[in-house]
Amino acid sequence: MNLRIGIMFALAIVLSATAFAGEPDYTIKAPDGWKKRTTSSVPEHYMKNGVSMMLTIDSAPPQAKTLDAYVEFAKQQLETAFKNVQFEPVTKLTINGNDARELKYTGEVSGMKMRYDVVYIAKLPKVYTMTAGGLATTFDAMKAEYAAFFNSFKFK
Repeated sequence: MNLRIGIMFALAIVLSATAFAGEPDYTIKAPDGWKKRTTSSVPEHYMKNGVSMMLTIDSAPPQAKTLDAYVEFAKQQLETAFKNVQFEPVTKLTINGNDARELKYTGEVSGMKMRYDVVYIAKLPKVYTMTAGGLATTFDAMKAEYAAFFNSFKFK
């Protein structure tokens, strides 16, 4: 389990260019049964049965002037972080009135096949990145819980 946590932290670091301090301008709620990790360096991080859900607040690079451009940037970064990355088509969503993009993908880390579901909401230059990730063989069992986490996101 510590390796999976390390993988999620590494991913957050790869995509997080800047940390935003101060009072959060959002609310988000994990479903019942998810344990908040208070030692985490990301704003919101929850664990359950070896699966991790987190929210990072990333800084969009200058070339990513739209949400779609940021998702393409993120995909390029993910291709350097994982072996054998396979992306599903990006889905356009609206979450509590906010334009969002969902990216699902698989990749290998240390010989393990991992699966991720990522939702991006931009308030440029900030991008709010909600990620659920775990072993590909067991990941889909909690899809409804990831969706509840993503759909709970609201700006204050």
